[in-house]
Amino acid sequence: MNLANLYAGQGDLASAEKYYRMALDVDDLFFPAKQNLAVLLSQQGNNEEAEELLREVLADYPEQHESAYSLALLLVGTGQVDEGLEYLARAAAGMPEHSRIHYNHGLLLAQLLRDDEAEAALQRALELEPENLDYLYAMADFLYKRDRFAEALDVAETMISAHPTQRVGYDIKAAIEARRQ
Repeated sequence: MNLANLYAGQGDLASAEKYYRMALDVDDLFFPAKQNLAVLLSQQGNNEEAEELLREVLADYPEQHESAYSLALLLVGTGQVDEGLEYLARAAAGMPEHSRIHYNHGLLLAQLLRDDEAEAALQRALELEPENLDYLYAMADFLYKRDRFAEALDVAETMISAHPTQRVGYDIKAAIEARRQ
């Protein structure tokens, strides 16, 4: 496992895969190796085997919320949105302090027009990291697309205040002000 991680860090993906598989030959229930191998395979486009490995981890260790999150992202990326949403919800519930999960969950819920749930998930991400530019942008965009311009403007102002050198806050503010007129 350590050699696999070393090779993965060096970009030698073939060697990393070889050593992850060797670790699993020693202990097929060693979920860290299975999880890392799944991520590696997914990065290489082998989503089918990656999905299979993540499902195995979750079958053996249902409380492995990081694996649920990885599986959710994989499923959504391969168009299996409904099942991906289930795993995102599972990961968010299991790792409530991980803001990125709430952010991804909120984005997916917003795409599915489940607005109340989407807003709550995006808000949770912002509670955990109030100045995260990605989260602020997602919330501003969410509010803007629902014609909630005053609230979107408040978020844009927060973006500008927290990240004065980033153009995106100013652009959103200008777009909101143009729509309000």
